[in-house]
Amino acid sequence: MRAGTMTSRAVPVDEVARAEAADVVTSAGDRRAVTVRMTLDDGSSIDLPDRLGTFLADLVESMAGGAGVSTSVLPEEMTTTVAADVIGVSRPTLVKMIDRGEIAARSVGTHRRLRREDVLAARVTRRDARRIAAQELLEAGEAFD
Repeated sequence: MRAGTMTSRAVPVDEVARAEAADVVTSAGDRRAVTVRMTLDDGSSIDLPDRLGTFLADLVESMAGGAGVSTSVLPEEMTTTVAADVIGVSRPTLVKMIDRGEIAARSVGTHRRLRREDVLAARVTRRDARRIAAQELLEAGEAFD
């Protein structure tokens, strides 16, 4: 993988796997997974860390709902193009965010590079701000009902 680039691949989810996911979700009902255990080929098993277990449980739920699945590998350091794509903004918008000090970047010649953890934090901040704005709009609309 070239420095600063993101690789993605679609993960095929066949109808059997989707049906198995739906069976798991149906069996769980309103209950949430708190531990996910992986059985290894030698018969031993390990409990996955909470975050990874939650991620996999959410993945199974998404599959059961018919969602497609893809994976991405993000480099430790990203170009502005890749970072903008991860955050969900245009490259010019990302450059403005950098110039305003909203996200850290370092210069490499005439180019800028951003750390993965900073990009992911900016994505969460942006998502949370959108969620709050949507909630405020919903509440404002309810005032007129």
